[in-house]
Amino acid sequence: MKKYKILFAGLAAFLFACNNSNKPQAQEPVTKPVEYVKPTAEQAERRRTSEAYCKLHEIPVYKNPNALFTDPESKVSIRTKDEIVNRALALMYLGIKSEGETKDKLDELDKKYHMSSNFTAKEKEYVNTAQPTAQQTADANWRYESLHVMLWALGYIDNLSYPDTVCNVYKDVKIIYDLSEEQFRAKAKLRSRKEILDQADLILRLHWACVSARLKNKAAPGKLDADIVSERHYALNWLINYMNQAWDDVTTDT
Repeated sequence: MKKYKILFAGLAAFLFACNNSNKPQAQEPVTKPVEYVKPTAEQAERRRTSEAYCKLHEIPVYKNPNALFTDPESKVSIRTKDEIVNRALALMYLGIKSEGETKDKLDELDKKYHMSSNFTAKEKEYVNTAQPTAQQTADANWRYESLHVMLWALGYIDNLSYPDTVCNVYKDVKIIYDLSEEQFRAKAKLRSRKEILDQADLILRLHWACVSARLKNKAAPGKLDADIVSERHYALNWLINYMNQAWDDVTTDT
């Protein structure tokens, strides 16, 4: 069990436990028959780079040369900076609520950042439930990892580290809490389409390796944390508008 003690200046001390060990085991789809893909030079190079990373960490790579690609830059519409800021604020609220914070404190945060206006229908169900289920709480708690990806996409985090250790919740939440909503939005610098697609391609391959291992009743290769990989894949697929899916409907096909 991994725990983080988080103190917010200007508020009574918050004690959060980022209990990511409760992550539900999602049943991700495995690679299924797809149409033949003739990759562009850009797609092929992105794949080569991702596979080199995998091999460096002793992670198996997908062998079919004509399947399992992210779309080229010309066909991808990255979420806007404001969309990502709004999503980050909503995810921060969900994570904090999952730690059992009082409604009064949550209302204070909402007043400062206007988080409630960004909730999806599914998130509203959780937020408005006085006694959420253990499953709802675990799902919300894991959204800290998605928040981490959003902060990276907005330029607040330098890089997405190897996904074998949960994110530092204290540092991530403090990035936002130290700023007003207006400052957080203004200082954000959206990463390039290439940077985001590079990460989307890499996480696709890492997730494929995790799912493949699970189906063989083996541990995730390269000491990957399959739950972190899954959560990052979800967030990155949303960022690249994968199949034009809304947040509640994002799939992480491998």
